[in-house]
Amino acid sequence: MNQYIKRRRLLAGLLAAAAGTAAIAGAGLAMAGPAIHQAHGHSAAADPAVIDAHFDTLFPKILPDGTPKQRAELKMIAHSVHTDLNAFHAQFPTAHQRAHLLLLQSTVDRAGLEALRQEQVQQADLVSRRIVRRLADAAEVLTPSQRVRLAAHLKAAHRNGAGL
Repeated sequence: MNQYIKRRRLLAGLLAAAAGTAAIAGAGLAMAGPAIHQAHGHSAAADPAVIDAHFDTLFPKILPDGTPKQRAELKMIAHSVHTDLNAFHAQFPTAHQRAHLLLLQSTVDRAGLEALRQEQVQQADLVSRRIVRRLADAAEVLTPSQRVRLAAHLKAAHRNGAGL
């Protein structure tokens, strides 16, 4: 498994924990874009049409009473999250190269490594804040009963080792 996928899975786990139970409805829907990548073995950005097709298949199963307006809003939120995660992932190779340069110098640049670490933590914090806001937005699109049903679906899918 390459480092990109490991980092992606780690970030996904951290973001899911940060979202909390209040945003579980949004978590399932908003994170579907990255889940599509893993399910189909992609490491690059998925085509928005692929994400839309995934949602068109997913919504009748987990949101059978969802209105067209809800579905459109949730798709928009998911695309926004997907865009943020792609931008965050796109900077990994540059950070990796910078770390190599800092480590391979004749003298290890500890200050440079620390600055790089802080920069990466700040970027992860910014992305996670945006995603948590969008998860809350997604949760607000749904009714309380829809959130309960979605939470049950996600719990069952997780228990069975399946994705969305």
